[in-house]
Amino acid sequence: MKFYKIAGCIVEYEPIYPLLKNQMEAYRIDEQKIDMKLTITKEFCEIKQQENPHLTLEQCEYIYAGSQFYNKLINLGGFLLHASAVVVDNKAYLFSADSGTGKSTHTKLWQKCFGDKALIINDDKPAIKIENGICYAYGTPFSGKTDENLNMRVPLQAICFLERGKDNSIDLIPTKDALPLILKQTIFPKKQDTINHFFDMLDVVLTKTPIYQMKCNISKEAALMAYDKMKGE
Repeated sequence: MKFYKIAGCIVEYEPIYPLLKNQMEAYRIDEQKIDMKLTITKEFCEIKQQENPHLTLEQCEYIYAGSQFYNKLINLGGFLLHASAVVVDNKAYLFSADSGTGKSTHTKLWQKCFGDKALIINDDKPAIKIENGICYAYGTPFSGKTDENLNMRVPLQAICFLERGKDNSIDLIPTKDALPLILKQTIFPKKQDTINHFFDMLDVVLTKTPIYQMKCNISKEAALMAYDKMKGE
């Protein structure tokens, strides 16, 4: 078995196919005191591939190993947000939206505006984790259709929900409006004790993290507007 440190958790797993093996290599460690074990097998991937013939065996492992990781992460103080996570000056900004809305396109604009200062630590499925009362965004090897991820932990500065718009505008939204948006873009646990823990985490994140809603077009002005609004002091 191999061992990886992902979102601050020691994970035991033996990748089956090259896709996930390559994605996970940057997270490889020698530590053997594990926090979780992933149990995806070749037989499981073959069954899932038969159920989803549009997917390859590699993609099945990648998708279901990621799903298993994020389900187990909830009991270890973290959760998934479907978002593109960009870092500037050691602050993480997470842009979330339905698939196809343009969250990756928007974070690419940050890279055009800020150059090497802007790092995408996960382009689709960053982890949010609470450690010692502080909310962090983590890069993980499970980054959706792209391989854009970095093995980094960065303080979470803000979360922004995107909508397409002709003009650019961004507004801070209250918790009651932010909660359903987050629930739509995460994995909801099934067990009651896990659900309670999950909502405790969300309460901390919503208390400590400003949540925005933005309408924007595909322009550098949109990225600069978002940064100026969310960067804080």
